[in-house]
Amino acid sequence: MLRKKFFYSVAFLLLFSVLISSCAKRQDPPIFIPPDVTKKNYPTVIIDAGHGGEDGGAVGTNGIYEKELNLMIASELRDLLEAKGIPTRLTRTEDILLYDRNTDYQGRKKALDMAARLAIAQEYENAIFVSIHMNSFPQEKYSGLQVYYSENDACSRSLAELIQSLTVKNIQPSNTRKIKPSSGNIYLLEKISHPAVLIECGFLSNRQECALLCSEEYRARLCMTLCSSIINYFETYGNCS
Repeated sequence: MLRKKFFYSVAFLLLFSVLISSCAKRQDPPIFIPPDVTKKNYPTVIIDAGHGGEDGGAVGTNGIYEKELNLMIASELRDLLEAKGIPTRLTRTEDILLYDRNTDYQGRKKALDMAARLAIAQEYENAIFVSIHMNSFPQEKYSGLQVYYSENDACSRSLAELIQSLTVKNIQPSNTRKIKPSSGNIYLLEKISHPAVLIECGFLSNRQECALLCSEEYRARLCMTLCSSIINYFETYGNCS
């Protein structure tokens, strides 16, 4: 009798754990597959992985540097867009700042880096500019992706709205953040003439969000959401000019 009770107790615990696991899985947002493109001759998407080299950017609660995550996300987003036939250009493909080592760069590395990124953007007459960054704040409680947009082209706001709204729909249902204009505070968004946004993908100062951003699965969801936002932007607004 005792042996039978023990068997049923173990069986119940196993069944309960399976049910809890399946419920948790059902609550997860589905992985969102970017839609197929229908138009041709898309503008180039310039993907800017912020920071690099001597400039590590923010530091995560687990010690990871922002520059590393920026490049991971930029590279994966490039691969997704190119798989859909959309041309891309990365401002950097390795862990460096973009200043010319043959010039007098002492005390000017960051300014020269920004000028180089701007020059890349200006190589393309019709393009959109997407800068990838991470956020940080002294208080750990803050989290959530947020998009800033250039006010030099009205289409920047449309792109920012798509990114923010699809992020909420696909991966961050509790995100209540709103898109914001750069308002003179973000150099590249102030200088670039075509549609441009800067995406703060999350807070490295938040342990949970930092762990998510370091997860390959979460980054895949994020990149698919960004890819889908860009495709929807092109399909809805065209060149928006």
